Order: sequence, then structure tokens, then C-alpha cells
Amino acid sequence: MVFDVTMTSNGKSVSEWINGLQERGRYVFTRKEAVAALPLNAAALTKALQRLGGSGRIQPVRRGFYAIVPLEYRKTGGIPADWFIDDLMHFLNLPYYAGVLTAAALHGASHHQPQAFQVVVPSYVPAISTGKGKIEFFKLLGTEAVPAQNLKTYTGYLRVSTPAWTALDLLRFNRRIGGLDAVFTVLSELAEKMTAKGILEACKLDRDRSFSQRLGWLLDRLERADLTDPLAKWLQKEGLSKVRLDPSSPYRGGSMDRKWHVLVNAEPESEI
Repeated sequence: MVFDVTMTSNGKSVSEWINGLQERGRYVFTRKEAVAALPLNAAALTKALQRLGGSGRIQPVRRGFYAIVPLEYRKTGGIPADWFIDDLMHFLNLPYYAGVLTAAALHGASHHQPQAFQVVVPSYVPAISTGKGKIEFFKLLGTEAVPAQNLKTYTGYLRVSTPAWTALDLLRFNRRIGGLDAVFTVLSELAEKMTAKGILEACKLDRDRSFSQRLGWLLDRLERADLTDPLAKWLQKEGLSKVRLDPSSPYRGGSMDRKWHVLVNAEPESEI
């Protein structure tokens, strides 16, 4: 007789325990929880989890952290990242927010869909493959102080950067998302969700004023002076240094915008 490693000594299988979690609306668990709940030795639990992972019932996300995959999601390779990212970040003990292109899409700027679920954290975290999906991490110190809001998801809540801070991050990480053309394209949609007050508050929190200057210039290019007037007045009082619109392009050959002190060394174009 072959011993079923998914069966515990009290007759309750690992699968049944996982089914019970899902029935209560839980779609994640940790190995530590499984050890506490199931009277299996380490080797038997490892084999059980490997078997369930191989069948697609669970999805190993990070060492010691698993997502539970309902039947209807098995063919897609796993559940959406927004079902478990908040739990994962608590597991890793890292402040976070869904940001950059992911945040833009959640705010309705969906023309430039991200290739991965994008999360901003204060320290380096390697990318995670989740079946057919991927979670990509961006490093930014002071993540916990970023203006963000909680958006409802299927399993709970997700911390998402505000539209204004998302716009700053698009510029901050522009080389990782397709350059200034991609930023300008997303911004043309995202501007509909932004307010002059929100922009000013976000820019005051950002230590690097160059992104505020570039954002102001781009919004003026979109003929959204209604969003930039308070920002321009504040920046003038603070004092401005000259910055390149595209930091990856040279200084020479561009004209200086006096309002924003931006050297226009690129001509961003929207795909919309």
C-alpha cells in the first residue's frame, strides 16, 4: 500500500484543508500556516504541496507563500496578481503600492497595457513569475509615505498610487516602460482622473523636482493648464534648476521652456 502524502494522521487531507480555506474566501496561505494546521512532517508536507502545485491546485508564488487556484483559473496559469499581492507584501513585510502602468490602468488609462503587474517597494525584489503572468518590482525609497488609495479587489483591497503620483512614477521609470512616448500616451488618458490639488500635493512630497517640472510641461503640451497653474506658481517660488525633458538624450539641440525650466530635447508623441 502506497501512503498518500496528502493525508494527515487525523484523516484530513491537505487538499481538504485548502478547500476549506477557499470556502472561507481565502486564496493564499503560507507554509507556516500549513505546518500549524496539518500534523505532517516536513518531508510529507513538501511532497503534498509539490503534488498540488503540479496539478495546478496551488501556485507557489514565493518561498513559503502559496496562492490557491480555483478550477476556472487553472487553464490561465493562476489567479490574477491583485488577488494576493497585498497578502504577499505583508508576508514579505514590505510597504508597497501597485504603481506605474498597473496603477494607470486601474485608474482608467488602459491604452498602454502593462506586460506585468507592477509594484513599487522600498528595496530590491526580483521579478516573480506566476504561471502565465509576472509581477515586476520597482524600487523607490519612502514607499509608505506615497499618496495612495485602497481599491477594492475580489479578495480584499489593493494599495494603489493616486493618479498624480502615478504620473510622476511614469516619468521616474520611463525607460522601463517604453520611454517618453509611452508616458505621453498614458498621461493623455490619466489626466482625466487628475486634479490640480492632487498634482500639487504629490509634487510637494516628491524629493526630485525634475519630475514635477517634466510633468508640468507634458500637461501643458496636452493643453491642461487647468491642472498645472498651482504647480507652476509653487515651483517658481521654490526655485527651479534646468532639467532635460528626456534625461537619456543630450542637452544640445533643444529649446528652453522658461515656464518650467525644461530643456525640450525630445518631441514626445501620443499613440492615441
